[in-house]
Amino acid sequence: MAFELTGAGLPVPDGVRAELRREWVRLARPGTWLSGRERVAVAREARAARSFTDADTDLPPLLTEAAHSVSAAADLITREWVSDLRARGLETEQYVEVVGVVSRLAAVDSYVRGVGSAEEPLPDPVPGEASRRRNGQVRWRNAFVPTDPEDGALYALSAVPAENEARNRLHAALYLSTEQMADLAYQDGLSRAQMELLAARVSLLNNCFY
Repeated sequence: MAFELTGAGLPVPDGVRAELRREWVRLARPGTWLSGRERVAVAREARAARSFTDADTDLPPLLTEAAHSVSAAADLITREWVSDLRARGLETEQYVEVVGVVSRLAAVDSYVRGVGSAEEPLPDPVPGEASRRRNGQVRWRNAFVPTDPEDGALYALSAVPAENEARNRLHAALYLSTEQMADLAYQDGLSRAQMELLAARVSLLNNCFY
């Protein structure tokens, strides 16, 4: 079973372990705009980009470029580059799904390394085709991609609702749920102030500009 994390030097809560396993199931299954094979290949390319190695997948060049950039050069992504990806033939929703897959992979891998374990082997893809369902509620505003109902981190992946929901689930397990974020007195091992201090420091180190 995935995420046994036998080498971990820190305890892993059952709820976190369960959500990590659910994330691996989501990663392997066909998504909204990418097949299961493509999703796992995106994850493989994303991991390879961190160490400047060759993942040797047969992923289409535009998906590979997106996976590499989101994984290893997110602070260099511009509106113009995203627009250029679209002009060269990458669907906006494909890009959003890549962002979802790669960002959650980064969160999972960082957590696993943080507790002292080795990165989990990627799952085997589940056969099947992507549903390719569009969210007709999204609108172009000021973000790099269309969003619903407004711009902002909470709705960044809303062009592909399944990715937005998956992000929220993992966010709640590894950090805080949306409801918990509104509670400035929330405490779970660390106080809310301690959590935010750590989060701010990590964001700075990662060149997060949000």
